[in-house]
Amino acid sequence: MHVDLAIQQTAGASALLTGIVLISAGVPKALASPTFADQITAYGIVPESAARFLARAISAAEVLAGTLLIVGLLTPFPVRQIGAGLAVLLFTMFLAALASAQARGRNIACACFGGGGELETVGPHSLVRTGLLLLLAIVAMLPAHGGQPLPIVGFAAILAALVAVISEMARLLGPLRRSTGSILEQLDAAATPAEETR
Repeated sequence: MHVDLAIQQTAGASALLTGIVLISAGVPKALASPTFADQITAYGIVPESAARFLARAISAAEVLAGTLLIVGLLTPFPVRQIGAGLAVLLFTMFLAALASAQARGRNIACACFGGGGELETVGPHSLVRTGLLLLLAIVAMLPAHGGQPLPIVGFAAILAALVAVISEMARLLGPLRRSTGSILEQLDAAATPAEETR
């Protein structure tokens, strides 16, 4: 019984957090659709002519999915399930686009929240964060009817903190790995002449 309740609370928290993230991401994109279209074009996956349509469609889908996820916590299960299913599709598409850009070495804005700042460039952190949000969207499809509001909000806050911390760790590990590699290369270069003089 306690296990079922924990699953319900976790599913509810995942739905709440995923819904908030999607609405927070979708609204700015909808308000700055031309900018978002340019960011989509920068990925080099779809032609520029399709980017404007995709910008409107993606932002609308994010807001819709987020709304269904949150409203679905107060209404019958299928509403939340539809929102979670749409969220899974969106995050799967985002993850594929990010992985493609990363593999091709594109140093571009990830357009995750419609921003082009340093923290929003395509990189390990955006891949990890999107992967975690995809996982949460999958969890949000589990039954959550009957969950208590206060624990759901508490669980959602904990999940949000975990996603933020893990994403930030992934962001910091990239430069750390590069600087460590650079130090090792310098040590190796310094050691080579010493060995040659022997």
